[in-house]
Amino acid sequence: MAKGLEWVDDARAVVQAQLSDPIVAVGFLQPGGSWGAFGLSKLNPVAGSAAQADANQSAGGLARAGGFKPKVAMLAVTADTIHVYSAAPARKRSVKVGEHLVSWTRDDVAVELVPGRIATKVTLDIASTGQRYELEATMIGGGFNDALLAELRSAR
Repeated sequence: MAKGLEWVDDARAVVQAQLSDPIVAVGFLQPGGSWGAFGLSKLNPVAGSAAQADANQSAGGLARAGGFKPKVAMLAVTADTIHVYSAAPARKRSVKVGEHLVSWTRDDVAVELVPGRIATKVTLDIASTGQRYELEATMIGGGFNDALLAELRSAR
């Protein structure tokens, strides 16, 4: 792991202790459109808040941005499963891993990735339930989502 990203290894270790299968990649996703809503809020705070509310709704409860306690979705991918945990930024470049939210077999998840300049849009469509989650992976900050995106690209 790159220097300064030990917090990713720490979060991974917390989740690995709960799983029997080895984790092949982890990453942290926020509601899709959060970066755009942030930029919009600098021009028009009301419009930015409305855009963030829409983004939070599209994330389907896996992540929520804005306010005093933002929440991201931590995805931990094993050979056969995608596990989702709630997570939140903590002090001193760390993340607090929260509760387990959901797990899906990888064969049940269709993943669409749309690269952008500062974030990659990540859409997860769950075949068995028809649920759709629209999230984004930040591309700045040391590449902490690179392994997750590479693993999701190699979907079977």
